[in-house]
Amino acid sequence: MDSSDGAELKNVLESTIEDEKKCLDQFELQITICRNKIAEIDGYISKNGQTHIMMQRKRAFEEQEFIVNTAAQCQQCSFETKGIQKLLYFEKNESSRERIAVDSCEMMYEWCEDLLQLTAKKYQDVASKLLSPSELARTRIARKRLQDFYEQAKPELANIRHNAGAHREHDFLKQRDVLARISWSDTIQRLHDFEEVTLELGKSMDALMKAGLRQLDKLFK
Repeated sequence: MDSSDGAELKNVLESTIEDEKKCLDQFELQITICRNKIAEIDGYISKNGQTHIMMQRKRAFEEQEFIVNTAAQCQQCSFETKGIQKLLYFEKNESSRERIAVDSCEMMYEWCEDLLQLTAKKYQDVASKLLSPSELARTRIARKRLQDFYEQAKPELANIRHNAGAHREHDFLKQRDVLARISWSDTIQRLHDFEEVTLELGKSMDALMKAGLRQLDKLFK
């Protein structure tokens, strides 16, 4: 990569990071709206008692909050991935590059765990209720791709995490051996693959967020 290509890539990453920060702000706003609406409904119910329609509305807002929170977590993952990429691509110092590679492996490990948990049974139940068969299939395929990536990468990610990362065991020889085996180019490729599967998962959530909004729209007509 020559200097002009590097500068262009850095500018693209910085612009993308800024755009993703704006998306995170929008997710924060949407979650806050859902929570405020749930509180309003709870206040109404405490004064007037339960009604079928009010309970339906409350459940719909709770589901939408859950959906948006899950999508926001996926967006946060993308935001952090771009930040790590920027550091990893342009760091020149060898020891700093080594630490960034370790941090990227830890990040991938933690986010795979989190996203697979967030999109497990509760998420699948909500998706099954709100999505069309084709949309549901896309959601499940996206999750399966993340699961496949994690199953393949987990042994090495876990080894780095347990021996050189924040959760490391205090065995110096193991730590040095693990650090010596970390490949900068392999880490960049793995991070790229991770970004692909998590972006696909995030895109699959668009349909569910829209379906949740349609459900709310019907309940307020």
